[in-house]
Amino acid sequence: MDKNQILQLAARFSDLEFMSYRDQEKMNKKQMDLAKEAVERNCSNIFVAEEDGEFIGYIELTEQTDYFTGEKQGYVSAIAVLPQGEGKGIGKKLMQKAEEWTAEKGIQVLVLDVFQKNERAIKLYEKLGYQQEIVKMTKVL
Repeated sequence: MDKNQILQLAARFSDLEFMSYRDQEKMNKKQMDLAKEAVERNCSNIFVAEEDGEFIGYIELTEQTDYFTGEKQGYVSAIAVLPQGEGKGIGKKLMQKAEEWTAEKGIQVLVLDVFQKNERAIKLYEKLGYQQEIVKMTKVL
């Protein structure tokens, strides 16, 4: 696993239009902090995708506990694909790996969070059978 490639790709997480109350610079910093922590503390649960032997994307997985049921869930902490890998099924393959990883742990539910403005990702997840469960409502005062 090339930590530097993962850190560089993690910068894509901030390539979205956020709500007006979110500071872009703080979002960028937080995304990088999370990526640095992941490659240092959770590298055994980071899986990379390659095309012709070249790094093209990655997914980070963790376990979490459902707030309402107390049951374990698989959680997609991060998933990113390089621009040249978009539309080639790389995200789908990474999500399939997440489902396999979750099932191998005996966990029956896999969840993720996605910003509403990330329409491309939402379409992929819906195509793969994911459904919206909780909607976070925000009002800037």
